[in-house]
Amino acid sequence: MPYLNTFIFFAAYSVLYKNNPMYRLAQSLVVGVGAGYLLVANINAFNRGVIMNTFVNGNINWAMLLPWILGLAYLCIFIPRLINVYRAVSILTLTVGMGVVLPYGPALFWTVSVGYAQNALNFLSEGLSVSTLGQLLTAVCYALALSYFFFTDYAAKPTTAFRKLGRVVLLVYTAMTITTTALGKINLVQWKVLDTLQGVPATWWIPALMFIVMLIDNFYPLRNLIGKGSEVSS
Repeated sequence: MPYLNTFIFFAAYSVLYKNNPMYRLAQSLVVGVGAGYLLVANINAFNRGVIMNTFVNGNINWAMLLPWILGLAYLCIFIPRLINVYRAVSILTLTVGMGVVLPYGPALFWTVSVGYAQNALNFLSEGLSVSTLGQLLTAVCYALALSYFFFTDYAAKPTTAFRKLGRVVLLVYTAMTITTTALGKINLVQWKVLDTLQGVPATWWIPALMFIVMLIDNFYPLRNLIGKGSEVSS
């Protein structure tokens, strides 16, 4: 699909000129295709990682009961009387996840910043080349992107120029991310379609189940179940 890939490429970078319908279309394509694929991939991962490993050689793998309990507890959001079970599991998952990931944030920021700063000065010892100039440009763009957030509340000089350049860097990064993500997702869907044409895939029931759920949601919106649960809990 070379024409579609070319359109996505230029549509994503058109945001550097101004916000326009082509950019919004490319953005929506990334979100829609990415969300759809992520949903199917997660269902398939649960099938392969949990369901298929629950019973091994006819024996129950008791370690797999925890994902089942958490998953069923999340479904309590649709049952007004059990909404507190859903809240407890959500809080548990959120706090455990933050407790594990949060300490890595400052360490990762420091490691990346030091690495960019050291690489930026490589041209002094190795001379000017495409590699050293690329490292210097990467470090400058990194500093400008950070300056956009650090100097957002300061409109006076001399930080105005840094904020504007930082905004340009972030726009370029956004366009690059949308372009690579959209093209990757489009090619991935293309491969899946070609695989399906060659034979029925083993996970055919996942998109079929999604179609049935969307069909039900069209006539009876499933969000009404969540709304009723929220009204009862309040």
